Amino acid sequence: MKTYNLKLTPLTSFQSIPSSDTLFGAICWGIKRLYGEEKLLEILQGFSTNKPKFVLSSSFPLLQNEPGTSVAFYSKPINQGLSSKDIEEIGRTAKEKKFKKAMVEVITKYKKFKKAEYLSESLFNDAVNGMPERALFEGYLSDKIKPTGSMLMRDSEYTAIFAEFDSKVYKASTVQKNYIDRLTMSTGEEGQTFYQQETYTSNIFNFHFLVMTDDTEFLLPVFKYLEDKGIGGNRSTGKGRFKIEIMGEKVLPNSSNSKTFASLSRYIPQADEIEWESDRNFYEVFPYRSKVDSEAEFKGEDIWKSKVMYLKEGSCLEAKVRKECYGRIPVVKEIDGYKIYQNGLTIPVFGNFGGIS
Repeated sequence: MKTYNLKLTPLTSFQSIPSSDTLFGAICWGIKRLYGEEKLLEILQGFSTNKPKFVLSSSFPLLQNEPGTSVAFYSKPINQGLSSKDIEEIGRTAKEKKFKKAMVEVITKYKKFKKAEYLSESLFNDAVNGMPERALFEGYLSDKIKPTGSMLMRDSEYTAIFAEFDSKVYKASTVQKNYIDRLTMSTGEEGQTFYQQETYTSNIFNFHFLVMTDDTEFLLPVFKYLEDKGIGGNRSTGKGRFKIEIMGEKVLPNSSNSKTFASLSRYIPQADEIEWESDRNFYEVFPYRSKVDSEAEFKGEDIWKSKVMYLKEGSCLEAKVRKECYGRIPVVKEIDGYKIYQNGLTIPVFGNFGGIS
């Protein structure tokens, strides 16, 4: 399958960054609305028999300013982190400071550095080609690598993007809401307040995600449908509106001699596709329980799916065999005979992460 890079331009605030499972659910609803239930079931059957119609990455930041400078980001590959010996050696290089003070400063900065979730594409390519965590952190200490939010980028990229723009490109806020009684069209005597997380972005902040498919013509109407419908939570209140554009075909920086890959999606592995005893595996597991999109078909039903265990984007794993995609889509709910699936397929990027080939 070919890989395409798509741009998501936020038109409103949104509840959360569209992850691979959120995009998968939105696209499946779009297929059902535009092509019918029979076509959707045929495509879902293909996912279950290792013949996926498409595979998605999660969304990652994309900074673009008016002069046309563009910096795309990907998940920072997960690794074992720096050892105490590495930290001590870095602390001893600060000769102008007392050792104890230098160590406190290095440790404090490393804690901030570890919170970064995304690398600019050029730094991500360096990581694919074996740049170790220590080299990246030393670049951060020397200001050759700069942070903005949870993103890390080269100094030259930072200067080109933010020469005339504020570096605060997004803001997450907790917003108070009121329940509305649809019979009385009022909030009632008690007010019925609740709180939700919303994210607001500047004009230069966008997202991009990857689609692996051989049939973009089939998906184009679905993307137009999602522009009108929205993606993610709170669509009924006007949130989660995005403009969707195909930016072109994308060639990922895969190393030809490695079986270790970084996951670009939320990933549910098949039991026999990963070398689980390998010391090259570095990953984060998180439990996840989501709701079925409660459109007309499922109103009044229990819409909570069974919990799944995801491997986070950026997880690095050694595969038994190189393939163009990994993972599975388990059934996590049945409502009135309808099987509800959870997307756990991932797009891999093969590389020598951490200098391990």
